[in-house]
Amino acid sequence: MRTRIGILGGSFDPPHYGHLRPALEAMEQLSLEALFFLPSGAHPLKDAGRATAVEHRVAMTRLAIQEQTGFELCELDASRPGISYTVDTLRILAERFPLGELFFLMGSDLLAEVHRWKNWPEILHWAHIGLMIRPGHAITAAEQAVIERLQPYQVADAQAMDREKLHRHGYCQLPVTALEISSRTIRQRLRQGQSVRYLLPEAVIAYIQQQHLYGEHE
Repeated sequence: MRTRIGILGGSFDPPHYGHLRPALEAMEQLSLEALFFLPSGAHPLKDAGRATAVEHRVAMTRLAIQEQTGFELCELDASRPGISYTVDTLRILAERFPLGELFFLMGSDLLAEVHRWKNWPEILHWAHIGLMIRPGHAITAAEQAVIERLQPYQVADAQAMDREKLHRHGYCQLPVTALEISSRTIRQRLRQGQSVRYLLPEAVIAYIQQQHLYGEHE
C-alpha cells in the first residue's frame, strides 16, 4: 500500500491555528500518514520584499508543527532559488516519492487566485486535490468556475482517493472547522502591542519575541 502524503503550502508568516487545525482535520479525513508543511520561497503572486525572511518562516513552521505526529517540515520551496510554482513543486515531490499517494491541500480562500497559477490544471497530473471548505464561505463566480473545472475529477468519499483505483488523480471537498484567524491580523496585533495568545502556538510566539519580528508597520 502506498504512503498517503499531504502537502500544504503557504507563506506561514506566521503559522497559526488557522493553518494547523484544518490541516489536522484534512489529515484525518484522508487517512494521511504524513502531512508536509511547505513554506514558500519566492512567490509569483506576492511581493517577496514584504514577506518575513524565509529562514524565520521556516523556523516558525518547524516550531508550530513539532508536537503533532505526522506533521513534517518540507523546505523544498524555501531552499530553491528563484520563483517556485506549485505545479513544479508537485512534480518534484512526485518524482521523490514515486510510491506515494500525494494530496495537495488547498484552502477555499485560494480559489479566487487559482486561475492565475502556472498551468494549474496540471496539478491533477501529479497529485489529488483536497479543497478545505470552511462552513459559511460564500463562493464567488470566479471560484465557482474553478470548482466546475474540477468537477469531472470529484470523488465523494475522501477515503476513495486512490489513483490506481480511479486510474487518475481525483478531487474532493473536505469540510473543516472555520477559524477566523489570519497571519495579517496577527502581524497587525503584534505591531500594536496586542496579545496573540491562543491564536498561534506558544513556541511560535516565543520565537517572534526572541527574534523581534513584526516590529515595523506594514
